[in-house]
Amino acid sequence: MKFALMQPYFFPYLGYFSLIHSVDHFMFFDDVQFTKKSWMSRNRLLNLEKREPFYIRPDIIKPKYRELLPNVKLDENSKWREKILQQLIGYKNKAPYYKETLDFLKALLVENYQGLADFNIKTTMELAAYLSIETKFDKYTDHDFWFESKPGIGDWGRVVAAQVNALEYINSPGGESFILREEFDEIGIELSFIQPNLQKYWQGEGEFIAGLSIIDVLMFNGREQTAKMVHMYDIKRA
Repeated sequence: MKFALMQPYFFPYLGYFSLIHSVDHFMFFDDVQFTKKSWMSRNRLLNLEKREPFYIRPDIIKPKYRELLPNVKLDENSKWREKILQQLIGYKNKAPYYKETLDFLKALLVENYQGLADFNIKTTMELAAYLSIETKFDKYTDHDFWFESKPGIGDWGRVVAAQVNALEYINSPGGESFILREEFDEIGIELSFIQPNLQKYWQGEGEFIAGLSIIDVLMFNGREQTAKMVHMYDIKRA
């Protein structure tokens, strides 16, 4: 069984969905400290007039110092959902799949969510289903894992993979610099790193800007082509 463990992000980029597609079991690592100005609470779209990225984000109730992500609450007294939809209007006359993407996002945004983590997890799962990804999902806090000592940075994937009896652990490319193959060899789990192939696509007139939210990909490519783009990756064995 191929397994991945990742923090839940806010409308993540295409490569995040490639990682989901590459495994049989994807677990959201939600029991982490909330980090301000991270992908947990914002992502980027494209200002087509200025040809530069801009951020979309939910409004949250100011969390306590070192608050855990599951305890971060959305500010339901603000108009952040309406603001995001308003920010998408810039795509209206230039993105060929504006209407179908907007309709899908509207359905996501009107739902009730328990907090930021719940929003990120459920919307990512809905997006994965929309893109015909059939991976099994759960989250870290669904389980009652026990460890003799708290895993160090970069070691959570290994110890959780062992707990769920994974045969292969697939991580994002950023882990190559600090996740050691030898430690996985000791417990008989293969370590691999996904290599997303983020191909250029038409974004209107101007230079292509990579790594934007999946929303931008859907706006310009639609559901069917985006689903094909999710499959464009390689797996690098450690």
